[in-house]
Parts: sequence; C-alpha cells; structure tokens
Amino acid sequence: MRALSLFAAALCVGAALSAFPARADVHQLGAVNVAADHYTHVSWSRFDGPVIRLRFIATNDDIDCEHITVTYHDGTVHEVFSGMLVRDGSETITFREGDSHLRNVDFACKAMNRDGARIALSSVADNEDWPDVVAPAHVETRAATRPVD
Repeated sequence: MRALSLFAAALCVGAALSAFPARADVHQLGAVNVAADHYTHVSWSRFDGPVIRLRFIATNDDIDCEHITVTYHDGTVHEVFSGMLVRDGSETITFREGDSHLRNVDFACKAMNRDGARIALSSVADNEDWPDVVAPAHVETRAATRPVD
C-alpha cells in the first residue's frame, strides 16, 4: 500500500512540474521549396543567439538530403545529417551547449517524387539567451550545377 501511495505522490509531483512552462523557445525560421529534378542548395544564416536544436520538417513529399552541414561562429564546419526526410516527418539535430552558436546551416536536398516539396526549419533556444527582438534568418537558395542521377 505504501508503494502505491509513493507512486501516486510521484505522479502528482510530475503533473505539477509539467504545468510549468519549459525554459526553451521554439522559433519558426521559415520554409523553402526544393525541386525534384536537382538538388536545391540552401544556406540559412543570421541565427541571433544560441541554438539548442534545429528541426527539419519535410512536407508534400519524401526528401533526399545529400548533406546538412552547420558552420559555427569559429568557422568549424560539421556535417550533421545526410539521408531521407520522410514526408510529414522531421529530423532534429541537438547541439551541445558549447556548440550552440551557429553562423549558418547549409543543405542540398531534393524531392523524391513530386516538385514542390518543402523543408520547414525551426530552432529551439534557451529563453535566457535569446534576444527579445529576433531578426528573421536569411535564406539563400540555388540550384545544383550537376544533374540528378
């Protein structure tokens, strides 16, 4: 009986803690169209604060990403993902605290079956470190110079 009471108390504490808002803020950075006949190269920049996680969401089609790379403020570049983003699915990249200051995110992706697939990008940042006024991220796209196989 005592174990049941402790379990019930733990559930109440958990419910009470979940009622408090999280100390993270999700920022929808926008979305970009990707073509089916070539990889569309995208560069997203102007992250105005530390980023805990980036989330890529595929809509309208499955999307093949040749690469997703991040460039940190110190100039270091890391590939953080390559592969398929499933339609209406997402891929989340989590950064360690020291790696959370991004200069830009670059990726080359293409729709698998239909033209007009979209990749939406959002970031999760610590509320304390994010400025009150957030400038929109800068997005630049260009078509790949080599055709898709």
